[in-house]
Amino acid sequence: MIFGRTLVPALLSLKRLKRLSGIGFLGAIDYLRHGTGRAGHRRRHNRLEHSVGVAWLADVFAEEAQLSNDRRRLFIAAALLHDVGHGPLSHTLEPVFSEEFGIDHHTMTRQIVTGDNALGTDIPEILADAGIDLEEVLALIEGVHDGDVGYLVSGQINLDTLEGISRCRAFVARRPAYEMPEHIVRRWVRADGDLQSGFDAFWALKQDIYNLFIGASRGAVLDAVAQTYMRVNISSFDVDDFLVSETSLRKRHPQLFCIFRAAGSNETCLKEHIPADWLKKDICVKRRDFFIEEDANLNARASINERYRQTKSVTMHTLADILEWYK
Repeated sequence: MIFGRTLVPALLSLKRLKRLSGIGFLGAIDYLRHGTGRAGHRRRHNRLEHSVGVAWLADVFAEEAQLSNDRRRLFIAAALLHDVGHGPLSHTLEPVFSEEFGIDHHTMTRQIVTGDNALGTDIPEILADAGIDLEEVLALIEGVHDGDVGYLVSGQINLDTLEGISRCRAFVARRPAYEMPEHIVRRWVRADGDLQSGFDAFWALKQDIYNLFIGASRGAVLDAVAQTYMRVNISSFDVDDFLVSETSLRKRHPQLFCIFRAAGSNETCLKEHIPADWLKKDICVKRRDFFIEEDANLNARASINERYRQTKSVTMHTLADILEWYK
């Protein structure tokens, strides 16, 4: 039987989890870093690090809330597996995989967790040996669990975004984020201190990360170039490419990564590296804005979604127009 401390090592020993170490956390924008150094602002981050980080926050919560061992194992397993279906370059190429092959990280995660693909049934077997209900794990991952920890993964503020936004902040610059996410999780359980101010600061940070970094000029340009490359060269891709590492992708598509290197070297004339026939291609640019509904006070779990809100918008631009943003 696999219990407690042996569950995480058992899952991490699987190839489908190890694969995440070769999947960038942010996608194309990761290549603005050359990958040297240990400090968060000097290297690339990957989906495995993020997944382990979310699982650790789940364990922090479980310990602080004194969950039973069964509930603790369930929560940790779901947190560790929640991103197991991410493809190479993460969210950057996912829109094209979705359009062309009908696959995204949500559907692939379900396939991998259930063993409903060629990767095998190791995950459901490990979960069964640990006495963990597969359907409960999926419900948590997919944000539809109605149990005692469901709100921690389905709300506007959740463990996934707490870890992810803090990781993004570490990638941007040396100065740490406003507050370590584990401190917020502990206060969340205790419901002590001014939790609203902590959540407000996090929501403001999320707005900055999305619109001053991820969705700002460089992030938007690199995503647009990568998506254009894949669409132009779609005949050399297939659905199985969603499960390869970025190292394998780089070997098969060196031109794309040469463009990333040009962007990462701060060259001002990125357009010189882009084929002229790409420039008229239309690109969908998504924007997300995060705002606080000041009239909704944070006084219960349900009020999190009332106070912390977001809007999404989509605009179309040519690649030539988007490249102008890079200057």
